Amino acid sequence: MQAFRFLMLNIGAWIFWFYFIGYLASILPDKFLNKDYVFTHILFFEKNLNWYKRYLLIDKWKDKLPELGGFFKEGFQKRSVANGEIAQLEQFIKETRRAEIAHWLMIAGWIVTTLFNPLWAVIFNIIFAHVVNFPCLIIQRYNRVRLINVLNKKLGSS
Repeated sequence: MQAFRFLMLNIGAWIFWFYFIGYLASILPDKFLNKDYVFTHILFFEKNLNWYKRYLLIDKWKDKLPELGGFFKEGFQKRSVANGEIAQLEQFIKETRRAEIAHWLMIAGWIVTTLFNPLWAVIFNIIFAHVVNFPCLIIQRYNRVRLINVLNKKLGSS
């Protein structure tokens, strides 16, 4: 019975943490999302997308992950970008930053688990946090590069 409580405590902590961070990310002001920060800055090798396609094989798996951008009332459903208008592209770029910030903060949830877990469980939670969030981070970064490229082409042709 104690093992069951232990398991439920960890599951409950993660559910609470993901929901809490998701909510906080959903209320970040757009102004905050107008630029990249240390963790969201696109690195030089990411800019042409080949790295994502060649080494991470992103095109084979990215559409298999759920998209929860519209989960909160003010959320942005990323699959809703249809016509590629400049304002929509700019908003979508902001939303990739929002989602990336959320996933970086969700990874930090393992820190909370140090309050009530033995070392082996903390290590498990560190691995869990990364395995669950890294694919989402990769997709956000990939999509942002794609969107920036499309936006730059549109702005160049305007």
